[in-house]
Amino acid sequence: MEAAGATINVEILPDRTILLLSGDRPPSRANAIRNAKEENANSFLFRRIFFGTRGWALIRRASTGVPSWDHLVPKQSAYVGGSWIQASSGKNFEVLNPANDEFIRSVPAMSTTEVRSAINSAVQSQSSWAARASDDRSKVVRQWAKSIRDNMEALAQLITTENGKTLPDARNEVASAIAALEWYAEEAKRTYGYFVPTLQGTSRRQLIHHQPVGVVGVITPWNFPVSMITRKVGAAVAAGCSVVLKPAEDTPLSALALTYLATSEAGLPAGVLNTVTTPRGSDGAEQVGNVLCSDANVRLIGFTGSTTVGKMLYHKASAYGKRVQLELGGNAPFIVFASANLDKAVSGAIATKFRCSGQTCVSANRILVEESIYDQFVDKLTMAVSRLTMGDGTLPDTRLGPLINHAAVDKVHNLVESAKTAGAIVTIGGSRPDSKGCFYPATVIANCNSEMACVRNEIFGPVAPIIKFRSQSEVIQMANDTDYGLAAYVYTQQISQAWQVAEKLQFGMIGINSPRVSSVEMPFGGVKGSGIGREGGPHALLEFMDVKTFSWDLD
Repeated sequence: MEAAGATINVEILPDRTILLLSGDRPPSRANAIRNAKEENANSFLFRRIFFGTRGWALIRRASTGVPSWDHLVPKQSAYVGGSWIQASSGKNFEVLNPANDEFIRSVPAMSTTEVRSAINSAVQSQSSWAARASDDRSKVVRQWAKSIRDNMEALAQLITTENGKTLPDARNEVASAIAALEWYAEEAKRTYGYFVPTLQGTSRRQLIHHQPVGVVGVITPWNFPVSMITRKVGAAVAAGCSVVLKPAEDTPLSALALTYLATSEAGLPAGVLNTVTTPRGSDGAEQVGNVLCSDANVRLIGFTGSTTVGKMLYHKASAYGKRVQLELGGNAPFIVFASANLDKAVSGAIATKFRCSGQTCVSANRILVEESIYDQFVDKLTMAVSRLTMGDGTLPDTRLGPLINHAAVDKVHNLVESAKTAGAIVTIGGSRPDSKGCFYPATVIANCNSEMACVRNEIFGPVAPIIKFRSQSEVIQMANDTDYGLAAYVYTQQISQAWQVAEKLQFGMIGINSPRVSSVEMPFGGVKGSGIGREGGPHALLEFMDVKTFSWDLD
């Protein structure tokens, strides 16, 4: 296409954005897309974006009002046995945008009928999928990752729409999902067996072999509606298992989009992944969990969510001799010693406490600060929090999106009010906004103690209670005084102190001078009441495999 002697390159992106690049030295495709999408996330846009004097990019978003993710989510359908189907009852339930309480879409309110059908489909497909060469399974999983990458912005928009988190957080989540699948794709080729030397003579041979456990029931949460699915389902299918997936009631659209990409784009065979959507309550999610736990064809339950629900599933599954992989709640201590780089500690606290509005299981739930720097830390954190803008996650300046629903807002607000009644001092935030949506402001609470409900319980919101400690031994005791054991954070510039404390903390993951405790190449999981098993890392696929031994005599 020519215009005024210049060449215009036309490209249509997977999310239906039309990208035009022009100029003697047009900007890179990546820069053009990034700048255009930062310029406007959702609405109709027909605008020239300049890149100095060298070139420009013209972006035209669809003017029909259809969201960029619309083509990824079949209407009022879930996926069972290779087909998009509706609930046998004909019932649906609504998915709402937590930023404005507006209706997004309806999805099928499936029952135990569809769940049993999904289990049967998974059983029928499992043996043939397990028999596929590991390299074949690897290619399918890698293609799934590619299809997600091709639709990265559309998926990020979808996450923000139904979950509320900011677009940068949503994009990071999609990137994490891609990384997990690419990791599992390679690990699919490395589930090695090995010979074991015998102690019973030279003519005997012994071999350890790993094989897929079979059908896996997966129940995922709403706080990471894309990456939690790829972390569990990706590992299971890479290992050779088939899956029945029950996504969270608040965020089923992301799960359906991932299912569409896995099956229609990546070529995952019919029945290997089945996704059933159910509303919360005794007639929905609870009954689905009961069926997954009791059906003899389901050999393992993978669950991420609250400790309360996880324990219920554990008891039900164990009654049938079923294996479980549980990633449950946390009560992460964020420990700041007097020797710490205070600015770095404040930055780390902001990152881990307020990411996704505090709705992560590894969020800093209680901040423990050494007495000599306590007041200074409180002042610095309060000032940093004052710069966090609350609002719709699609807006470029938003740093703090809504909570997932109004019940979550009620819980967080009640914890703050309880702390105030017990003598805590709110230095910023703490007041429920009078506006649409499920918002709660970033809140800092000083003068807290270990007996307060906001310290004893997982907050799952943007509230930072700060507690004073006097010695290393005292803070270790305070940190470990919880039923949880998922993540913990230690800030100190004394190397010996960092190791001494980290080794004594009863948590599965420790961040030392860092707000990050997880990466795809490292195991993710906790101890005590925070779960059983691990996700990610070099042994991730073994969670979904049985160990079988072979022994024979050569004589």
